[in-house]
Amino acid sequence: MKNAFYQFLSCVIILSSLVSCKNDSATSVAINDPMEAAEKAYIAEPSMATGNSYLRELGQKLTNPNLSAEQRKTYLSEGIKISKEQNLTNRQGGFLFPYIKDNAKEAGIDNKIYDLALLMKSNNKNAAANVLFKGLTDMYPDFKNKAEIESHMTESISSVDDYVKSLGAKIFDNPDDVGVNRKSALQYVDVCEAYVLVFPESTAAPEFLFKAAEVAKSIQTFPKSLSIYDWMINKYPDYEKTPTAMFLKGFIIENNLGNDSLALVNYKAFISRYPNDDLVDDANFLIENLGKTDEEILQMIEEKRKSKQ
Repeated sequence: MKNAFYQFLSCVIILSSLVSCKNDSATSVAINDPMEAAEKAYIAEPSMATGNSYLRELGQKLTNPNLSAEQRKTYLSEGIKISKEQNLTNRQGGFLFPYIKDNAKEAGIDNKIYDLALLMKSNNKNAAANVLFKGLTDMYPDFKNKAEIESHMTESISSVDDYVKSLGAKIFDNPDDVGVNRKSALQYVDVCEAYVLVFPESTAAPEFLFKAAEVAKSIQTFPKSLSIYDWMINKYPDYEKTPTAMFLKGFIIENNLGNDSLALVNYKAFISRYPNDDLVDDANFLIENLGKTDEEILQMIEEKRKSKQ
């Protein structure tokens, strides 16, 4: 009987130890979480240095594709708050932009658009700022700072759509080695994104995004091109050119970034979402030939041609 009791007591001690270790491990993870540590450091001593560290960790958290919409919104809001407190204007834009994109219909979003417009102007992105300012007057007639907007604009705009199109035409003036004027191309991408932020329901919005992504690709700013394609895929899945955007995303990942495994994921996602699209055959061909050189592909095509003869 005594032995049975000691065995039982031994099991209890072991189980208690395991539970204790598990709890200690969880506590350790929480304590060692870089964002939590950075947040505590900032609360203890708010400064530009601790603010930058905290913002960096928030940005890292935002790269997690599995975040819920609420988590993402919380991290973005915190980023906006901290960057404002420390007057870190360059960092602030990086949180404001996606917040507006994600929460276009939120009450008070006009104030965030206004803040982003002021930031863009301070960074000499006057054309994009003009689009945001004009959009505020068109879309938010009761906006409290409306009287100040005209003083901030560097150009008078009667039609935002026409303004964006006119800037698009300028990308071919004095082209460089990639066939467009790089400075004008970057400006055009900025104004297209600004347009969609402030006019997300416009029928022109997805078309401007598609053109901006193509221009970004032409000047080899591939991460920007991919981010705009993602914007189209997530916000305008039914737009006629969104399937093409999804296909091109995979193509860039494969051919310009050299990531065959990620390209495969994107090609398969494209085929699954748009099984009847004209580019499905092309996607299947690219999947079959991932990792092959141009010479190997040409040789394969030639062999197929000969076998048909």
